[in-house]
Parts: sequence; structure tokens; C-alpha cells
Amino acid sequence: MNESTGARRVFPVMGTMSSIVVPAGEVARHGLAAVDRALGAARGELEMLDRRFSHYRADSEITRWQLAEQVSNEAVADIGHVLAECARLAADSEGVFTTRNPRTGALDTAGYVKGYAIGRAADVLGRAGLASFAVGVGGDGYFAGMPAQGRPWQVAVQHPERRFGVVAVIPVIDGAVATSGTAERGEHIWMGDEQPTGGTVASFTVVGPSIAEADAYATIGFAMGEAGPAWVARHGGYRSLLVRADGSAVSDAALVSAA
Repeated sequence: MNESTGARRVFPVMGTMSSIVVPAGEVARHGLAAVDRALGAARGELEMLDRRFSHYRADSEITRWQLAEQVSNEAVADIGHVLAECARLAADSEGVFTTRNPRTGALDTAGYVKGYAIGRAADVLGRAGLASFAVGVGGDGYFAGMPAQGRPWQVAVQHPERRFGVVAVIPVIDGAVATSGTAERGEHIWMGDEQPTGGTVASFTVVGPSIAEADAYATIGFAMGEAGPAWVARHGGYRSLLVRADGSAVSDAALVSAA
């Protein structure tokens, strides 16, 4: 990394890829060494939360907690917080959001944890004094400040049928963008029963101040289908973009610019 190009870290986490970007102006302001330390700390936060909340690792803290094995007090508090937030989302969505896999009955907090982890990593960068950065995991992200004077971050929404096609571009300053759909993982979002979502909705994107909320709302909105935009609109500060399988889109006024 250098002052003219900014700084970037790309690494695997949570079964997908993460990218953390700090623009050139921030690198020049804080210095290479300080930015490098902040990037390392943010990556460490994401990896720690992956280890804590993975439902695929026998040694994760949430797996051991479910088996009544001893885990740290910090882990107990963190797990309690996540489960409380998941319960709140389940009630708010009248059961559409769920932490139980309907096929196995197993606990699965992935619908909340990814956004929560991104937010925690963003907090690490903010505490390090960085005012402009982007933290993304698997297509969801939080975008602080602006990458250059007078220019917001530009977040592309993928076309459902064209791998490198773009349906719309969302400008973001100090906000989160999260998308749920079938493009990356196929049918993996459930309605709270034994039927996966599908039909005419290919993806559902939510923009708002909190990445943890935006990520969960995107999951809920996708599961609700055509009723999703109205549900998201009930939550102050959050807006949505629904993309159908044919590429047509329904969005809040002035949310996106044409791609």
C-alpha cells in the first residue's frame, strides 16, 4: 500500500471474501504504519467473530456454548446480545426472520452475525481515527465518509442474470448497503418453515445507517418478496431496492442512479 493509491486488505472470512479499503487521503493523513495497524485490527475483529459465531466449526464459542461447555464471559455476553437482537427481529417480522434451520432445527445466527461483524470492524477503524473507509463481507458493507472530496462511495447492485451486469448504482456516505438473494449461494433464505424463498424476486437490497440492521432487513425483505419494500419502509432511515428475476427493479424514490 502507499499514500497515492490508498490501502486495501482482501481475505477470506465467514465462508466468503472480505475487503477493507482506506482511501489515499486517509493514508496521507494518518501515515502508512497507523493505517496498517488499523486494518490489521479490523481484520482481527472479523476473524474473531467468525470463530466465535461459526455454526460449522466444532471449536467455535457458540457451538461450545450450546453444548454447555465453558466459554469466555465476553463470548457469553456477545452471544446473548446477538440472540436478543435476533429475537427482536423475529418479533418485528412476525416470524419471517428465524434463527432455526427449518430442516434441522439447529441454531443459525448467520442472518444477523455477518452485518454485526462488519459493524464491529467498522467501529475498530473509527476508533483508530479513520473517517473514510469501506468494510465489506460477501457483498454487504459499511461505507464511512467519502473516498474523495465531494464524491460518495458508489455501490453496484448485481444483475440477477448477468454475472458482471449491474442493475443500479447506489451512492453512500456514512451508511450501509446489504443485499440478499440467490446470486452467490443459491436458495438459502427460508420463510420460517420448510420452503425456501424464490419466485419472481432475485435480490433485495437495503440501505441505512446500521449494517447489522440493513443485513437483517435485506434477508427479511427478500423472504417477504413483493411485500418486502413496504415492510422496510416502516423502519426510519432504511430504504430498499427489489430486483426481479427479469431484471426489473422497484426502489424508493431517489435511492439509486441508473447503471
